[in-house]
Amino acid sequence: MPDHIPSTRRNLPFRLSLPENDKLAIHVVYALFGLSVVFQIPGMLGVILAYLKRGEVAGSYLETHVAWQIRTFWLWLLMVVAGWLTVILLVGWLILLAAHLWLIWRIVKGWLVLVDERPIDRPEAFF
Repeated sequence: MPDHIPSTRRNLPFRLSLPENDKLAIHVVYALFGLSVVFQIPGMLGVILAYLKRGEVAGSYLETHVAWQIRTFWLWLLMVVAGWLTVILLVGWLILLAAHLWLIWRIVKGWLVLVDERPIDRPEAFF
């Protein structure tokens, strides 16, 4: 590439793939999950980012956050699917409400622990 053409990569304010931006990437995943309370697509983008960061944060306290986030997404998706499959029985609306309240609780808990720069105690736990 000629020297006079600026690289787009160098002009970006940050790159989530850099190790010094690992914590920022985990914050972005929590934010995307927060948006998924209203819109479904951000949650999918968040779990993809979490999977991409999983290997890069191995061995650090961020590893527990990534495990927490991935588990949160898949359990939430399972509850949403169960809710929509049973919505005709009216119990589905309760399942959908519970799923979204559970998602909000997991986001808040995880994000607060991340701000304190601590690992999630039991990332495999339901609550």
